[in-house]
Amino acid sequence: MKIKHKIQFGSDADELAKKVQTGEKIATSSLYDYYCMNLKERIKENEYASILDSHGREVCIIQINRIETIEFQNITNEFAIDEGDGDLENWLKIHTEYYSLLLDKIGKRLTGETKLLCEWFTVVTSV
Repeated sequence: MKIKHKIQFGSDADELAKKVQTGEKIATSSLYDYYCMNLKERIKENEYASILDSHGREVCIIQINRIETIEFQNITNEFAIDEGDGDLENWLKIHTEYYSLLLDKIGKRLTGETKLLCEWFTVVTSV
């Protein structure tokens, strides 16, 4: 197993890493624009990644099962649950603020058409 990527979640790395470990979080999303601008390295299906806590320590290893590009306005309640945010309303509250801040840094703004790279994964090993 070759681990090419390290993932440290943006908002609360420790809480989200724990949700991955427990299976509550089986998906994640990120801004497609960040990949287009080479600000983030793109992961591929079947690749492995380390999930890091807030101190950069590995807590588990995941394998990417599926990747889809989805517009912000088309995120579903099912995806919000997969991402560990409970429901779509909570997901929208969290991610509208978070993605707006990230897009502002690159001179863009969040719209319904903003593309997200959505990844689904399974935990392979836990540390």
